[in-house]
Amino acid sequence: MMKCVIAALSLLAASSAFASNDSETMVYMDWESHYVSEGRNNLPHSGIVWSGLEHTDGSWLWYERQGFGDSRNFVELNLGFMYQFSLPADFALATGYKRLEFFGNERCSDNELSAELSYTGVDWLTPNLAYTYATEAHGAFVEFSLTGNWQVTERLTISPYILQGWDMGFASLHHDGRNNFQFGVEAAYDITAQLNLALQLSRSIGQGDIEQQAREEDCIDHPNQTFGGIALSYRF
Repeated sequence: MMKCVIAALSLLAASSAFASNDSETMVYMDWESHYVSEGRNNLPHSGIVWSGLEHTDGSWLWYERQGFGDSRNFVELNLGFMYQFSLPADFALATGYKRLEFFGNERCSDNELSAELSYTGVDWLTPNLAYTYATEAHGAFVEFSLTGNWQVTERLTISPYILQGWDMGFASLHHDGRNNFQFGVEAAYDITAQLNLALQLSRSIGQGDIEQQAREEDCIDHPNQTFGGIALSYRF
């Protein structure tokens, strides 16, 4: 049975608008071959289509998004915000709140509180430490990631990344510790100054938390996951 606590990718890492004090709005749509979070395939035999809106105003980021299973009866709605604090020595701290609503074969909801610390002093590499607490699960999930930034041309950027996740009662109830190691790459192309097309491919390798859950519960289709996606976004 699919868990009701499903975390999205880090919005702080996904949105570059925090780097500016200007007000900016972005609308987007993307498709993912699998809905993978915390190293788990949340929708076996189905991909997911997302659409959403982000608005940044100085240190504030407000967002909403909705996801629909492309082959299963599933709908997810997210609404939340983040606030970024500027710290000395090129560090940045962001805190946020997200409300999640799930519809389909199961009806449930959750609240997530998050905090992220990143270092922006190196243009080509961004370390990020993210902590998320889910109120319904009464558990937390921690991720440490390194994301590269390679400006191939004026319009094309390649961003490889690696990520290590630890579960503390967020994704499974009976085991805490190393959850998954994930790596991948994104290629983003600026079609115009406002329109961007991105392709991504990722591989997640299950570790102790996922391996134990796979042995004890009938909810893990495979401990390792490979998935990709395509996204189109417009900023104004």
